[in-house]
Amino acid sequence: MQHCPSRYICMLGASDVKLDIREMALTGLNLLNDERQSPAMTVDFNYPDIVEMLNYIYSQQPKLLQSNDQSDGKLLFSSKTFLAMIKFLMKCFEASDIPDLSQEDPSHSPVAKMCVVLEHAMSYEGSSELHALALKSLVDISFRQPKLVSSRYANRLHWLRTLLSHVDSDARESAARLLGIASSALSSSAALNLLSELTSALDPNHPSRFEIYHGLLCATGYVTACCLKESYIPEELVQKVVDILVKVVESEGSTLASLAMESLGHIGLRCVLPSISRNSSAAGVLTVLHERLTKLLSENDTKAIQKILVSLGHISWNELSFSHLKIALDLIFSLARSKVEDVLFASGEALSFIWGEVPVTADVILETNFVSLSQATNFLTGDAPLLDSRNFGKRSSCEEARTTAQDEIINKLFDTLIYSSRKEERCAGTVCLVSLTMYCGRHPKILELLPQIQEAFSHLIGDSNELTQDLASQGMSIVYELGDASMKGQLVHALVNTLTGAAKKKKAIKLMEDSEVFQEGTIGSNPAGGKLSTYKELCSLANEMGQPDLIYKFMDLANYQAALNSKRGAAFGFSKIAKQAGEALQPHLHTLIPRLVRYQYDPDKNIQDSMGHIWKLIVSDPKKAIDEHYDVIVEDLLVQSGSRLWRSREASCLALADIIQGRRYSQVSKHLIKIWTTTFRAMDDIKETVRNAGDSLCRAVSSLTVRLCDVSLTTASDAKETMNIVLPFLLSEGILSKVASVQKASINLVMKLAKGAGIALRPHLSELVSCMLECLSSLEDQRLNYVEMHAGNAGIQTEKLDSLRVAVAKDSPMWETLDICIKVVDTNSLELLIPRLAQMVRSAVGLNTRVGVASFITLLVQKVMINIKPYTAMLLKLLYTAVLEERSTAAKRAFASSCAAVLKYASQSQAQKLIEDTASLHLGEKSSQLSGAVLIKSYLSNAADVISGYNAVVIPVIFSSRFDDDKETSALYGELWEDIPSSERVTLQLYLPEIVSLLCDCMSSSSWAGKRKSAKATKSLCDALGEPVSAHHHNILKSLLKELPGRFWEGKDAVLDALASLCLCCHAAITADEPTMPSVILNAVCAACSRKPKLYREAAFSCLQQVITAFKDPGFFNSVFPMLYEVSNQSVIFKTTRSSSSLSTSAAAEQDESASVSVSLDKVLNCAASSITIALPQDIIHQKKNMLEVLLNSLSPEEGWQVKLSSFLCIKELCYKFSDSGGSTAWPEGTDDFVQEMFHSVASKVVDSIRLVKIAQVHVAASECLLELIKLYRDFPLEERREAKFEGELIQLCESEKSEQAKALLKQCLAALKELTGVTMTMG
Repeated sequence: MQHCPSRYICMLGASDVKLDIREMALTGLNLLNDERQSPAMTVDFNYPDIVEMLNYIYSQQPKLLQSNDQSDGKLLFSSKTFLAMIKFLMKCFEASDIPDLSQEDPSHSPVAKMCVVLEHAMSYEGSSELHALALKSLVDISFRQPKLVSSRYANRLHWLRTLLSHVDSDARESAARLLGIASSALSSSAALNLLSELTSALDPNHPSRFEIYHGLLCATGYVTACCLKESYIPEELVQKVVDILVKVVESEGSTLASLAMESLGHIGLRCVLPSISRNSSAAGVLTVLHERLTKLLSENDTKAIQKILVSLGHISWNELSFSHLKIALDLIFSLARSKVEDVLFASGEALSFIWGEVPVTADVILETNFVSLSQATNFLTGDAPLLDSRNFGKRSSCEEARTTAQDEIINKLFDTLIYSSRKEERCAGTVCLVSLTMYCGRHPKILELLPQIQEAFSHLIGDSNELTQDLASQGMSIVYELGDASMKGQLVHALVNTLTGAAKKKKAIKLMEDSEVFQEGTIGSNPAGGKLSTYKELCSLANEMGQPDLIYKFMDLANYQAALNSKRGAAFGFSKIAKQAGEALQPHLHTLIPRLVRYQYDPDKNIQDSMGHIWKLIVSDPKKAIDEHYDVIVEDLLVQSGSRLWRSREASCLALADIIQGRRYSQVSKHLIKIWTTTFRAMDDIKETVRNAGDSLCRAVSSLTVRLCDVSLTTASDAKETMNIVLPFLLSEGILSKVASVQKASINLVMKLAKGAGIALRPHLSELVSCMLECLSSLEDQRLNYVEMHAGNAGIQTEKLDSLRVAVAKDSPMWETLDICIKVVDTNSLELLIPRLAQMVRSAVGLNTRVGVASFITLLVQKVMINIKPYTAMLLKLLYTAVLEERSTAAKRAFASSCAAVLKYASQSQAQKLIEDTASLHLGEKSSQLSGAVLIKSYLSNAADVISGYNAVVIPVIFSSRFDDDKETSALYGELWEDIPSSERVTLQLYLPEIVSLLCDCMSSSSWAGKRKSAKATKSLCDALGEPVSAHHHNILKSLLKELPGRFWEGKDAVLDALASLCLCCHAAITADEPTMPSVILNAVCAACSRKPKLYREAAFSCLQQVITAFKDPGFFNSVFPMLYEVSNQSVIFKTTRSSSSLSTSAAAEQDESASVSVSLDKVLNCAASSITIALPQDIIHQKKNMLEVLLNSLSPEEGWQVKLSSFLCIKELCYKFSDSGGSTAWPEGTDDFVQEMFHSVASKVVDSIRLVKIAQVHVAASECLLELIKLYRDFPLEERREAKFEGELIQLCESEKSEQAKALLKQCLAALKELTGVTMTMG
C-alpha cells in the first residue's frame, strides 16, 4: 500500500469511464464507502509517506511546479482524479508526521507542496465539488500549520476574495474561513482595511448577487473574529460591524438573516456583543432582534433555523447578562414542539453552549471545518463518545448569570418538557437533556443531577416516539459512564427490571384534551371516519358508545404499548451499558436470559433487533447459555404462552419451537405434556398470528416427539417413556379436540408415531385402536352427512353412498394407523384389545366406525389366526347380534365378514349353533332374512371349509328363500344359489329330503309369507326334478291339501300351482300309493274353484285343468263338467246384466256379487277341453245339451277372442272324440243328433267369429275348428245330411281372407263341403 506508483495509477483510474475500474481504483486508495470495504482493509491500510507521495506526483506532472495563479489555467488532472488525489493525500497528510518547518525555505515543505496541488485544483475547469474539497483541505492544513498557511495567503487576499462569490456554498464558506485565517498574518492596518472593505460591500444600497452577499457575510464574521483574537480592532469598528449585521438580520430574508446571525455568533465567540443604539437608546443585540428572530424561527426554513439556534449559543458564549441569556433561552425553547429532528439537535447544541464548558474552543469553531457538535460526535449513530471538557480553557465570565441560566434550563426540562403530555415536547426535552449530558457531562452541576437525569431517561425509554426512545437509551449509557459504582449498579438493576417486566411504576403524566394516547391509525378510526388518537377523541367515542368505562380499556392498551416501548428503549440503553457493565450483569443473567430469548421472537421487528443485539453482547456462547438455563427458559416460555398479551403468546410459541429442536429425552421429558398443551391452546387462539405461531410450534414439537419415539433414533427405554407420555395425551386431548387443526395434527402425529414406535406401541394398542376407530366417523366430512339426509331427493342410492363413505374412511390416516397396529399385535395384546373391540361392537356409533370395527376384527383374526380361539364364543355372539341389529347394508356385510372370519377358528359346537341360528333366520322378517343371506354368503366366501359340513342345513334355506316375496331377499338368495358349484338338478337330488322337510315345515308355519314361499319353492322343485320327487310326494301332497281349505290369504294361489306341478310329476305314484287320492285332489281343487277371490279361482281352474290332464280319469268328466256348466252360465248372466241400460239397486248389488265370483270363461273352457279329452262318449252325449249351450254361449259376439280360442279348442276336442270310433261302430244313442246339431248350430257361429273378429290368430284357429266340424259331419255315419247354410258366406270370407294359412284352411273347408254326400249345395 505504500507503493507510490501504484497509488498514482489508482488516482488516474478513478476517472476511468468504466465503473468497475473506477471502483477498483478507489478501493486501492481506500476511498470507497465504508459499507463496501472490509474492516480489515480499513484497519490495516498503510498510507505512504506524504513527502514521497507528493514528490512522485510532482515527478509525474512537472507542471505542478508552476505555482502561479490558476484561476485562468486548465486542470492538470481530471476532476475525478483530482478528487481522489486530494482525498488520498489528506489521508497521507493526517497519517504522516510533519517535520519541524523552522527551516529557511518553507516553500519546499510538504505543506507548501500540498498547497500548490490544492491551488491547481482550483482551476476554473474544476467542478464545484473539487473546488469545495480543495478549500476545505486548505482549512484543515492551516489548522495544523497556521503560520505557514496564513503567511502564504496573506499576499493572495485578492484571490481569496474572488472565491467568496463561488457558486458552491461550501466553497464560499471555506474561502471565508481562509480569508479570516490569512488576515491573522496581516498588519493591523491591513486587517482593518480588509474589514472596512468587506463591511462597505454589505451596504444594502449597493445590491449584489446572492453568492457575493453570502461570501461577504461569512467573511465579515470570520475576519472580525480573527481581528478580535489579535486584539487590534477598535471597539467602534466592532460596534459598526455588529450594527451592519443586525440590519441585515432585520432587513433580509431568512437565508441571509441566518448567515448574518451566524457571523454575529462567530463574533460572539471572541467577545461580548456590544449594545446597539435604537431609538436613541442602547440595547443588547438579542433584545433588538428578539421580535425578528421569533418570526424567523416560526418559518419553515430548517437550515436557517439551525443556523440561528447555533448562533444563539455562540452569542451566549461570553454573555454576562442573564436577561440576554433569558432571551436566548426563550427563543430556543419556543421550538420545543418542533417535529424536525435537525432543529431539535440544533436547540440542544445551543443550550450546551449556554450551559458552558462545551468540549470545543472558539479556535476550533472558527479555524477548522467545524459544522456542529452533533456532527462532530456522530450524535445519531448511537456510538457517540462522551466528550471530556475538562481540558478546555475556562471562560472568565459572570458565573452568577451562568448559574441562573443553568437553573432555568433545568426547570424547563424537568418541570415542563420531559414529563409533558405531548410527545413532541418530550422528544425536545430528551434531545436537550442528552445534549447537555453528552457535551457538558463533566460539569459539576450535571454530575449532581445524574440521579434525576437517570430517572428521566428511564421514564423516556417507554415513549411512543422512536427518536425519544433511542436518545433516552443513549442518555442512559452516558449516565452509566458518568456515574459512580453505586449508580452504575442501580442503572443495571433498573434496566434488567424493565426488560423482565418488574420495573417500578412510572411517574404519572396528566393527560390534556389534545394529549396523544395512540399514534394516528393505531386503533382505527371513529364511526364517522375521523381520527382516533387523542385523549379527548377516546373519551368522546366511549361516551357515544354508552360505555364510559371503555376509556380505562383504552388506557390499558396505551400502557401495554408503553411497556413494549420501554423494553425496546431499555434494550438500546442496555446494549450500550453491557459493553461496560461486565461482571455487574452476571447476577441478573438467570432472570434476564429467559426474557431475552423470548423477546428475540417478538412480533415487533425493532424489539427483535434490539434484544438480539443485547443477546450477542452479554452471551458469548448462545448454545451453552441456553443449555445452562434451559429449564428456566422453557418454564418462562410456557407461562408466557398463556399470557393475556398476544405478543407474549406469539413470541413464546416461536421461541419454544426453536429452542426444543434437537433436544434429548432427559431435557424435555418433564416439559413435554405442558408443551403439547401450550401448542394446542395456541392453535386455537383468537389471534391469527398466534395461531400461525402455534402451527410452527406444533410442527417443531411433532418432529421432536417423532424422533424421541423412533426406536431407530432413540433408545428403546426413552422411546417407550416418550410414548407413554405423549400418546395418551394425543388420544384424549388432541384427537378428541373440537378444533379441526388440532385434530388433524394429532392424527398425523399418531400415525407417524405408530410407524416408528414398533413394539413400543403394544401397551397402547387398545386405546389407540379404539380412538382411531371412533375417529373414522367423528372426523368424517360433515358434508357427507348432509348428502345422506338428502340422498333420496338427489336420486342417490343409500347403499352406494354408504360404500363411498366407507371407501373414503379406509383411505384416511386413521385407517393407515390401524393397519400399523395390526402389524404389531401379538397374543398378549389380545387380552386388552379384544374386550375393547367387543365393547365397540356393542356401543360404537357411526357407519364408518362400525364398518371399521368389523374390518379391524377381520384383519386381526387373519393376523393372529388360531390365537383368537379363546375369544371366538364371545366374538361370534356379538358379531351375529350386530349383523341382525345393523340397518346399514355396508355395516351388515362387514360384521358378517368378521363373523365368518371368526367362524374358521370356532369349535364344532359353536360353528353348528351359529350356522343353525343363521339358517333359522329365513323364517323371520325381512331384516332377519337379509341378515341370514349376508351371513351365509360370508360363510361360503370366508369359511367354506367349515360351512361345507353343514350344506344340508344351508342349501334348503337358500333354495326356499329364492322364492321370497321381497325382491331384494330373493335376489340375494338367488345369487347364493347361482354360486353353488354343482348343477341345480344334482343339488336338488342330493339334498331332496332336507329340502322337502324344510318346505313342509314352512307350509305348516303360521306365516302366510312362509306358506307362499314354500308353495313357490315346491312348484319349482317339481318342475326341476319331475318324477324323482315321487319318493316324497306324500308329505308334500299332505301339506298342500291341508292348506287348500280354510281361510283365504293373499298368494294362496301358489299352493294350487304347487299342487298342479306335483300332480303332473307324481300322478303315477299318487295313484299307485292311494287310488282314491286323485278324487280327493279333484274335490279339493273343485272346492277351490268355488271360492270368491278371482285370482284364486282362476288359479284353481288352471290347477283343475292340469289335475285332469295328469290323472286322465274318465270319471272326472261327470264330476267336473256340471260345475263348469254352472260357472259358464253365471258368466253369461253377469255379462247380460252388465249390458242392460239401467240397473236397480238390488240388481247392482247382485252384479257386485257376481263380479266377485266371476272368472274368465277361457279358464273354464280350457278345463272343459281337458275333461272332454278324458271323457267317455256316452258321458258327453249325456251332457250334450249343456255342452252345446256352453259352446254357443262362448261363441256369442259379447265374448272376447281369448274365450273364442278356448271354445275352438273344446270343439276340436269334441270332433276328435267322435271322429275316432276306436274300432267300434256303435255310438251311444243320440250321437247323430248331437253331431247334426253341433254342425249346423256351432259351425255357423264359428263362421260368424271369422267374420266379426279381425285377428289372424282367431281366423286360423276358427278355420281349423270349422274344418274339423265339416270333416266330422262328412265322415260320421249319418242317415241324412242337411244343407250347410253358411257355405256362401264362407266363400266370401275365403276370398277376402288376408292370412294365407287361414285362407288355405277355408279352401279345405269348402272342398270338404263339396264332398258331402246326399246334400244339395245352393249358392247365394
